[in-house]
Amino acid sequence: MSSKLKKVHQETYQRKALTWSFGDEFLDTETLRKLHYGNLVLRRQAHLFLSHGVITAVVLLSLFWLVTANWKLISSLTGLFADDKAPMVECYEVVTSVTQLPPPPPLNAPEPVPVTPSAAVPAPPNVGKIKQVSQAEVPLQQTVATQKELKQAIQTTGAGSGSGTGSGDEVPMYVPCEKLPGFLDQKKPLYPEMAKIAGITGKVFVSVLIGEDGRPIKAKVMKRIPADCTVFDAVTIKSLMESKYYPAMQNGSPIKVWFTVPVKFQLD
Repeated sequence: MSSKLKKVHQETYQRKALTWSFGDEFLDTETLRKLHYGNLVLRRQAHLFLSHGVITAVVLLSLFWLVTANWKLISSLTGLFADDKAPMVECYEVVTSVTQLPPPPPLNAPEPVPVTPSAAVPAPPNVGKIKQVSQAEVPLQQTVATQKELKQAIQTTGAGSGSGTGSGDEVPMYVPCEKLPGFLDQKKPLYPEMAKIAGITGKVFVSVLIGEDGRPIKAKVMKRIPADCTVFDAVTIKSLMESKYYPAMQNGSPIKVWFTVPVKFQLD
């Protein structure tokens, strides 16, 4: 078996390698010394390896150019590198407090009249003198509250100012509290189909009234960007009313406050 393989190898070598080798420029070591290896043999066949390398490089470069030139067509046919065009809805948890400043004074306003202090100093009021009385003359009714009663009164006043009475409209937009409310489970709003088709984007600021138990009582839109875009109002209010919250805390007790949330609608 080995002799047959050796014979086939020699015939192939003589028919192809020797045919394409430079026989006149180099010493014929195969005939003189019966050597089929070495520097002279490799140098005679160097053009074969060079031509194979050049052809392989040209083929690989052509394939690379064809792939890069038709990348969009290949990606559209295979669907492996398709872009994700799903709409993205970004939700933020922010508590905002807007303070309305008075308008600036006019430039041509008259200068205020300087007030000159009067020379006469009013006499201090006559409050009398402290008089020590006996224990029998002290009234039995308590006239000054204790520290414990004062603390309970402050807590009751603080909780009442946040909770309010009635439908919830009497709660002021900003109530100072030690711990702000927040989301336990925030529901993301659905992008309206008509706005998605029309390519409309925007931002909505919605205030949600959070009760003492953390449940949303009502919500109302405070601001829109753009101002005339009302297509996102309904889905934003619905998602915020379906979300779960934890209440605000003041003096260790939950209170009812307004919670402002901006929701941004953007298409990728």
